[in-house]
Amino acid sequence: MSDAPMLELQGLKKSYRGKRALRGLDLTVNDNEILALLGPTGAGKSSTLLASAGLIELDGGTVRLGGDDVTRIDPASRDVAIVFEGFNLLPVLNVRDNIAFALRSPAFREAEDEIARRVGRTAELLRIAHLLDRDVGTLSGGERQRVAIARALVRRPRIFLLDEPLSALDLKLREGLRAELRQIHRQYRSTMLYATHDYHGAIAIADRIAIVDGGQIQQAGTIEEIFALPANLTVGKLVGSPSMAFLEAAIDDGSVVIKGAAQRLALSGFGRVAPSGGKLLLGVWPEDLEVGPAGAAGGSAGSIYAVDNRGFERAVQVETTAGSFRKVVPLEFPAEQGEACSFRVPDGAGFLFDEASGRRISHQDGRPA
Repeated sequence: MSDAPMLELQGLKKSYRGKRALRGLDLTVNDNEILALLGPTGAGKSSTLLASAGLIELDGGTVRLGGDDVTRIDPASRDVAIVFEGFNLLPVLNVRDNIAFALRSPAFREAEDEIARRVGRTAELLRIAHLLDRDVGTLSGGERQRVAIARALVRRPRIFLLDEPLSALDLKLREGLRAELRQIHRQYRSTMLYATHDYHGAIAIADRIAIVDGGQIQQAGTIEEIFALPANLTVGKLVGSPSMAFLEAAIDDGSVVIKGAAQRLALSGFGRVAPSGGKLLLGVWPEDLEVGPAGAAGGSAGSIYAVDNRGFERAVQVETTAGSFRKVVPLEFPAEQGEACSFRVPDGAGFLFDEASGRRISHQDGRPA
């Protein structure tokens, strides 16, 4: 993978009728990578992609493609392909001509034999070759979304911008199309910016993840980097399945004390800790939390609030005096709704956050070895 960025967004600002959608957003997408833009509804994902494509007028900021400033360049001259959550197909054309549409435009015109070759190859990759002569009105929703994706992928643009392209599909179709997008990426060494609210979809397809909320990038990196050192509370809430557990805590005489819990954690296990004048939260990834029967040695009291069976495993929601959390446990784990249990935070696990600002105040010099 090249280190040269394909897309650079610097200080993007955009408001709609006085409501700010982008608040000085900065983002870099490297050449030949898939970067997932992960965030909830209203976080600024679509506005980021629209700004990258030149489909909205920015209030401030700079957009660069391949090192070129394209902030004031019209969309047709940017050489990007965008796929929206909606299908955006032309009902008067059949599937074959919908896919070939961009290749017959004045800006990207190709010879008809090349068009036929590209359409055929892309249709095979997306498993819609048998639909090429069908009218789009006769297709199912999943088939139409595949056609919309094929219409973008048949080109060789600088970057693909994918805005929740799979959210309307069922789970099996989503999983299949994510695999096919990865295959297309590997085959053509393409660059993709993939916007989604689906954590599982983001980590399945992306080389790196950028977490966006409130019109700003909260953190960007590989999933391993983000898990190792989450930037703030927002990141902890949006990453993971289940997401990070947050427990009320305080610092007392060189220890981190969880509210209502018997366990005390050595403050030295949290690296350098910045001062905080307000309430603290201890954030722990559920994978690190230990849950056991009531009265287990070294554990603190909790109760099972809910149990979700997932076939080969279970997810339990544990209530404590310091807060609640969810954790995936083996199917044979003895847990029934309403039962007492215990929980324990291993030494060295977890991060300290300032509740008011959301910032991480522990591990200021990186995570200790």
